Amino acid sequence: MKSKNYRWWHAVVFYATVQAASVALKVIAGRLANRREPESRREDREFYRTERLPFFAPPAAAFPIAWTINSVSAIAGGLHVLNLPPDTEGRREFLRLQAVAWTLFSTFQAGYFGLRSPINAALITVAYTSVTAASLVVALQRLKDPAAAVSLASTAAWLVLATPLGVTQAAWNYDPFWNTGPWTEPRKHWLKNRSMADTTQLA
Repeated sequence: MKSKNYRWWHAVVFYATVQAASVALKVIAGRLANRREPESRREDREFYRTERLPFFAPPAAAFPIAWTINSVSAIAGGLHVLNLPPDTEGRREFLRLQAVAWTLFSTFQAGYFGLRSPINAALITVAYTSVTAASLVVALQRLKDPAAAVSLASTAAWLVLATPLGVTQAAWNYDPFWNTGPWTEPRKHWLKNRSMADTTQLA
């Protein structure tokens, strides 16, 4: 029986490191945007709520819950693949793709909340979706490992919602970091908060 080289506490250390990097990058981004004090989670949620959002946008409180589930599942899958024999077909490709995914994950708060940029959020989300899709293809076609694929199922399901959300949010709102937008005006019935339809956002 193969002995495992990576255990649960490696996963805990990894997740803590990713979260610390995410917070640190957000603080740095906020300072680059000339905000002396880092924004609180409540202020981040308020920023999200005041954006013009599509009717299918989830409430702000849903994001930390969803991403906790997604992260725990993805890390469990990563740990599983790490413990496969090193010469397993597709193992290296899967791990490389997940390394890119976690790098993107750690930059999201900085790109979106730190810099107050819906365009950055959309770009990171689209890239993350592409990497997740590629990881699923490798898990199913190269690794032929259902457990690795299932570990990304909740993330893939969430991204089906998050990707069009990010794109529409970038298109409908002014981006102070890039000093541009909105690119298009949404129809009132597409908006989550229909009173926002009467709000003119100027660059």
